[in-house]
Amino acid sequence: LGEEVSKQFPVIHGLLNNAGTFAGDYTGTRKVTAEGNEYSLAVNVLAPFLLTSLLLENVRASGAGRVLITSSISAGSRDALSDLQCEKHWSDHRAYELSKLCDAMITMELDARYGDPPRLSFHTMDPGTVDTKMLRAGWGFGGASVRSATTSFEMLTQDRFQTSSGEGKGYCCGEKEASRRKLWDELVKLTDAKYP
Repeated sequence: LGEEVSKQFPVIHGLLNNAGTFAGDYTGTRKVTAEGNEYSLAVNVLAPFLLTSLLLENVRASGAGRVLITSSISAGSRDALSDLQCEKHWSDHRAYELSKLCDAMITMELDARYGDPPRLSFHTMDPGTVDTKMLRAGWGFGGASVRSATTSFEMLTQDRFQTSSGEGKGYCCGEKEASRRKLWDELVKLTDAKYP
């Protein structure tokens, strides 16, 4: 997909990685992909990480590109990084929370490596409590209508997010640089992503 998009759109002004799954197939059991990766990690983290690597030069080519990765206020604690695949302790909530912590950390590491506002900026955000199938399945209550969820649109279109980089809207997502680098290296191994 990434290679196809890259060829078709040599210049990309904004990339929104809004991947999110909770509990895979909603059976309450740990699922893995054909590659052996825990399902929430694969969908919520590995796929956007790989896609960003394939499209980063296209975003940079715009001269004012933005990459926005959706995280969550539910992002878990960094001690969970020692069990990235949730092999020792799995629950649907733990896998989701860990994946969203990883998304925030990836965003901060992308900023550290490539952030160059206003030419290239990276942000992460919590979209708020939006009434989706995933929210109802995981938490059992509704939120704002999908139509009223505008945080990602604002972050991709408002000028103030172009002149800054490494911002996390809706919560604090700072992690230590060494932890971010360790996670980055692990994700490169798992995806074979080739960042410039």
